[in-house]
Amino acid sequence: MRAEQEGRHVIRYTKEKSDRVQEAIERLARIRAAQLDDGTASTVADLFDEWSPGIYYARGGRIADGEGNLYRVEQDHTSQADWPISSTPSLYTPLGVTEEDPEAIPLWRQPLGAHDAYPKGAKVEYEGAVYVSLVDGNVWPPDTPGVWQADSTQR
Repeated sequence: MRAEQEGRHVIRYTKEKSDRVQEAIERLARIRAAQLDDGTASTVADLFDEWSPGIYYARGGRIADGEGNLYRVEQDHTSQADWPISSTPSLYTPLGVTEEDPEAIPLWRQPLGAHDAYPKGAKVEYEGAVYVSLVDGNVWPPDTPGVWQADSTQR
């Protein structure tokens, strides 16, 4: 960015071509990141908007926490300071992957309802083993027969 003083107390800032190119690259990366599956998107969490209060979030969107973690929005809502990502599981589902460990499998947590139930094919860690959901809308613990299968290729 170039700065030129045009008069007393007046400075004019002009973006140089390299600044405009960098902004275009970032815009393209954000557009492409929005098209990725949850697991892949989690490896580039910094390309997603960071959670802040007073923002409308639509169900199905993804939001970062500023610490390299990515979350899926489970309900349409306007965020509030007293509803942080970490303590409102009915609003945000952690995708379980961080920049430090992009191959991580999230720990199973009890879904609160259909809005945060596990989809078919979802992998979770439960009591030291990895399980794969066999059904959509899975709200049962992984040791429930017929709805989860232990994944012998993991851990």
